[in-house]
Amino acid sequence: MLRRPLTVIALALSLLSAAGYLRASGQAAGAPPGSSGVALSGEVLDMACYIQSGGKGEMHKACAAKCAKMGQPVGLLSSDGRLYLLVADHVDGGPYERARALAGEQVTIKGEVAEKDGVSALTVHDVRKR
Repeated sequence: MLRRPLTVIALALSLLSAAGYLRASGQAAGAPPGSSGVALSGEVLDMACYIQSGGKGEMHKACAAKCAKMGQPVGLLSSDGRLYLLVADHVDGGPYERARALAGEQVTIKGEVAEKDGVSALTVHDVRKR
């Protein structure tokens, strides 16, 4: 009779321990496999000009801002040279919109990285101008 409650308690403690580990390691419960919380620094680019003609940097700042305002997709060229497509969080799109408004600027973005078929995406949770 005493065995069953002890088994239930042991199972509950195991589940709580696993959930705590996942949160501490940056994986939220229910997060997609392979995603991780990161903070990346670099330049917010308009993807159209960057992919077509390499547009970036100070000389391209005004064009990047104009293209982002027109609705062109935006990305982050990180300081290590990796390119990320920026995407909005489905719950709170505000940080993504703030990142769009900083096209052509150097920023630090906190978010979740996901990769599929050779494309890296960064879901924007927070953005700060550097």
